[in-house]
Amino acid sequence: MGAVIGAVVAIVVLLVLIVLLVLSRYRVPGAEEAFIVTGTGKGHEGKVYRGTGTFVLPVVQRATRVQLSSVKADLDTSTPANDGIELKVRGVAVVKVGDTPEAILKAGPRFGDDLNRVKALVTEQLSGELRSIVGTMTAKSILVDRQQLVDQVARSIKEILGNQGLILDSFSINDVQDSDGQYFSDLAAKERSDQAAIAARSRAVAHRVAEQSRIENEQAIIEQQRELDIEREAARQATDRAAAEADAVRPLVEAERRRIQVEKDNEVAEQTARLRDTQLDAEVRRPAEAELYAAQQRAEARKAEIIAEAAAKAEGIRITGEAEADALEKRAEALGKLDEVGQLELVLSKLPDIVRAASAPLADANITLVGDSVSPVAKGAGSSLVSTMELIRGATGIDVAQMLSDLGTSDTDGSGRAAPAEPPQDH
Repeated sequence: MGAVIGAVVAIVVLLVLIVLLVLSRYRVPGAEEAFIVTGTGKGHEGKVYRGTGTFVLPVVQRATRVQLSSVKADLDTSTPANDGIELKVRGVAVVKVGDTPEAILKAGPRFGDDLNRVKALVTEQLSGELRSIVGTMTAKSILVDRQQLVDQVARSIKEILGNQGLILDSFSINDVQDSDGQYFSDLAAKERSDQAAIAARSRAVAHRVAEQSRIENEQAIIEQQRELDIEREAARQATDRAAAEADAVRPLVEAERRRIQVEKDNEVAEQTARLRDTQLDAEVRRPAEAELYAAQQRAEARKAEIIAEAAAKAEGIRITGEAEADALEKRAEALGKLDEVGQLELVLSKLPDIVRAASAPLADANITLVGDSVSPVAKGAGSSLVSTMELIRGATGIDVAQMLSDLGTSDTDGSGRAAPAEPPQDH
């Protein structure tokens, strides 16, 4: 039992050791680090790991740590300028290994994680470039335009550092002095004098310019005032002319205004008349026309009724006339068939009625016989009786007077007296 436990413990210990060994071979770079793993399976130059870890096999692989932090290199060098003035130049540069895999593969074998080597290389390289560029410039140009020296050094050193996997973050020159300090003092004094002279000249020029500008401004103001006066005078004259023209045309304008007003009044009157005509047309004419039309229709209807009634009456009269004519014709035929005695008897039977009708005017008349004169009423009655007999003769062809005369002759006796007639009897 004890042997088994010992074996288990040994196995566990072995496994733990294996795990610890494996874990010890896992490499994870820091935030400002990178690993270059070379050896089996990593290619000729190796493989860069940054931000992620990897296992590094023992014996067959190797991991090189590369620092990516920035390095500050101070420069302090003496070199003659192009005009022979010995200058002391102090500056500072900040560099670091590039972040790209290519830059890391260039810088890793040279510097690894030793930043001092980086600093030493940068100081050496920058000092050489600085001396070289200062030798191409004069002391005065460097003093006047220091930024030109900085730009030239930065452009030159970037390519050199880039070939070694480094990049220049910044570069500045803090101070430039001549070896004895006299040249820059004299140059500065001269520069200040020149600047003072330039400033004086500038002030003089500015004063002249200002004075000239003032004079020009005053002349411009005078000219503007003169032009303004001319314009005012022209405006006044134009105003006077306009006022005179306005006074001249005011009656015409007033007449035109009145004419326009009259036209407007006429238009209003015409519109009012048209409106009134429309109202009359709606309120009077159309109702009157409607009433007239209705009256005409009623008149036409009445006319049609009257024509119909007249036609009916005419037809009745015609029928009556035809009947009466037929009766007269038949009576005439009957009379024609009678002999004279029959005709006479017929006439005599109607004679009392005829005499009575003829003497009707004498019924109420007061007839007075004065001598041989006869009253007009009596004459009228006689004339009426004669006219009646003539009417009978004309209608029937019977001459009542002749028949009575012939009858009287036949009835007389031999003495020539008429036989006494029987008095007429009323029927």
